[in-house]
Parts: sequence; structure tokens; C-alpha cells
Amino acid sequence: MSSITSRPHERGQILVLFAGGLVALLLIAALAFDVGMMLVERRDEQDAADAAALAGARYVLTDQAAAIGAARDIARMNGYDDGATDQVVNVYVPPIHGRYIGLPNFIEVQIEATRPSIFAGVIGKATWPIGAFAVATNSQNLTFPFSMLALNPTACKAIAVSGGGVVEAHANVQSNSNGSGCGTGDDIGFSRTGGSTINVVAPDATCRVVGDMQDQGSGSMTCTVVEGSYALPDPLRNLPAPNKPALAAAMDPVGHTKAPPDYCPGVTGSKAPSETQPKACDVGGNGSSYANLAWILHPGLYPHGLAVSNGAKAYLLPGIYWIGGGGVDVGGGGSIVSIATPGDANVNPSLATWGGGVMFYNSKLPTSPGGAWTLNSNGAVMKLRPLDLPTTDPDHIYNTIVIFQDRTVTTSVTMNGSASSTQVLGIIYVPGGQIKLNGNGGTLIVDQIIADTFDINGNGGTIKVMRGTGIDAVIVAAGLVD
Repeated sequence: MSSITSRPHERGQILVLFAGGLVALLLIAALAFDVGMMLVERRDEQDAADAAALAGARYVLTDQAAAIGAARDIARMNGYDDGATDQVVNVYVPPIHGRYIGLPNFIEVQIEATRPSIFAGVIGKATWPIGAFAVATNSQNLTFPFSMLALNPTACKAIAVSGGGVVEAHANVQSNSNGSGCGTGDDIGFSRTGGSTINVVAPDATCRVVGDMQDQGSGSMTCTVVEGSYALPDPLRNLPAPNKPALAAAMDPVGHTKAPPDYCPGVTGSKAPSETQPKACDVGGNGSSYANLAWILHPGLYPHGLAVSNGAKAYLLPGIYWIGGGGVDVGGGGSIVSIATPGDANVNPSLATWGGGVMFYNSKLPTSPGGAWTLNSNGAVMKLRPLDLPTTDPDHIYNTIVIFQDRTVTTSVTMNGSASSTQVLGIIYVPGGQIKLNGNGGTLIVDQIIADTFDINGNGGTIKVMRGTGIDAVIVAAGLVD
């Protein structure tokens, strides 16, 4: 008896289930048909935008009006007319979207359309907005000047500026990182935090990053931020390493008659420098009797590194200083200055017009791994000019470079301007390592830096990247680029 009286209720439940199933089927139909049609429309718009951008690219280098007209004509031929009520065709020279935003000689075509839904109207979705854009150019070499370039493509915060100091850059700053190394969903390739300031003083200067920019804290940035940028190629990627030279000539004393310190050029016997002995040349070594002495150094091979400590002064004659492992360490009140002639070492380096030109090649030997390159000498004088050899010299290809680190050496290059006069002009090229800059309490002046990553912490100090000498990155652009 009870089963007979429950049948009307069961029929009511079936109707509810049927209605719910019908709604689910309609939703699935909306996805299957509406989304499918939207994707087809999106593909058609992209094809039309690509064709229109390519048509405009034929003229974009010479006649912008003709480029815009050609792009609109091709878009119209493919069924997209800016005059239609449900379509928009925008053409921009230069682009306002994508990686080439703001760059001249590029054309962007943006197509948008509104299409009626087929089934999604049941759930209140009457139309679908759809859009696509394309950027193109005619064949050209795009020259991009920069002061700082981080090459790493994935590092988290490949350029990290923190602390309370000031970075003053005289050209664009670029991070090639997409920030995927952060692993947190925040793809930060370039970061400025705390009270630090990035002041890019060049006209129309940009701070560009392939990934995202982090700009947090009480400080500021004066550059135009461009996220989602294109990566810049390493402009020195094809530069060969310099050949390993002979051992450097004997050091010359300045104002004294001491013999050179142990393991330094000019020493003979068991403590002579060689590729088989393990110790670096420390210009201020051999105890207190060698403190504050001055020496003239010659270019050549320094097998296990070079150090300047104990208040010593190292004057460098022009040429290539090939560091065969162990790195370079200037600290403990040591000074290092490039000079043009031996006579320049007799002048107070803090007052003299310093000159000459050197290039340090920081490498390694089978018996000595690559070491760090450090300028961290408080209250001292550290002034280096880049190599400047005549064009007839076989090594003139290294002109304008002051530090070139072996591409297989991943150690850091650290420069600290604390209470010292530090100038490292020319190009600093550290493709496999990190640049660490610290301007605490002083001013650190550099010129142009190319490195794998940057860590800049300038509490109370100023770091100036002057871009007086440098090289531009060149991108070969042709056809569709975005």
C-alpha cells in the first residue's frame, strides 16, 4: 500500500532530475558550440591581423600613412571593417601592446569583434567579445642601447635592487628573465624594493623585463616600466677569449727597494709564481714590513690570482691581465689604479689624471678553479680604465672592456664603494656570474655591465652606471614579431 502512494512523489523527482539534466546538457552545448565558434573566430581574426600587419610592414619604414592604409585594406578584404557596428580594427605605429610597445618602425594591427552566442544565451551570455593583435616590421636591425643587461632567462629577480641607496643609470636597464625561477606563481624578473631608487636619466629610458616587475617600498623608479619585453641578445656572445700569455714581467717597486712579495712576478726559487704552485700573488703580502708599499705591475699571466691588501698600492701598466684562477681581491685598504706610463705612479692617485687601459680576463687553470673578483677596500683608491689598444694590435678587439670573465666561471664580481673612490670604466662582462654592487657611504662609478644576474644593495650610497663607453644590443627584426 505504501509503495502505491509514493509513486507520484517519484514521478516529481524524475522531472526535477530531467530538468537539471537538460540544463547541464545546454551548458555542455554552450561550451561545445559557443566556445568552439569563438575559437574559430579568434583564429580568423588572428589570421587577418597577421596578414594586415605584414601588408603594413612593407611601408612602415618609409611611409607610415601608407602602412596604415595597407593594413586596413587587407583587414577589410578578410572581412573585418572598422566601420561595421560589431567590429573594431585599430592600427598603431608604433605599437601600444606586446613586447615592442613604443618602438618606431613597427606596426600593430588590433582586431576586435562581438559575436552572438548560440546556446549560452540560456545562461545569460548573449554575446562573445573576441580579439587578436599582431605586430610586424620590415627587415631592420633594431639597435638597443643599455647600461645594465641581465642575461639569465629564468632567474627569480635577475635584477634585484634593494636597500636605501640610489642607482643612477644613463641608459636603459634590461632583464631577460621571465621570472619562472621564482616558483611561486609570481614571475618576477626585475625587482626594486625598500627605500632604493632607480633613476634612469636618459631621455625616453625604460626598465624592461621579459617577465614581471616588482616595484615595492618607499623608494621610486623614474624609468618607464615595460613588462613582457623581448629578450636582448648578448652583444659580446661571439667574442673569443684572449689567448693565455706568458707570466707577467717582474713587479717594479715605487719609492722603496723591497723585493717583490712571495708568489708575485719577479720572485725566483720555490716561491716563484707558476701554474703548478697553489698561491696567489698578494701585492701587500709578506707581513707588516710590506704594508703601504707601492708597486708597478705588468700585464701577463697571474697563475693563481691577484690580491692587493695591507694598504698596498698596485699601479697597472696597459695590457691584458690574465687571471688563471683564484680571482682578484682588492681589500684591506689596498688601492689599484691603471696608469699610462711608469712615471704616473709617482703622483698621488687620488689627485692625478689617471690613464692607461687594462683588461682583466678572470679565468681558471686545471690546477686552480675560477675565483671571485672583488673590489672592497674601504678608504682606498680603486680606478680602472678599459683597454685601449691601437687597431693594428691583434688584441684590439678587447678595446673598451675592463673586466671579461670566462663564460664557464660562475663566481661573482663584487664592487663596493664604501668610503672609497671607486671608478671602473668601460664594459664589465660577466656572462656566467652575478654582479654585486654596494655603494654604502660612498659613490661607485661604473660604465656598462653585462652579467648573468645583478644584486644591488646601496644603503646610503650612490651607484652610477654612466654608459660613457659601451656596446648596443642588436635585434634583427623582420616580418611578424609579436
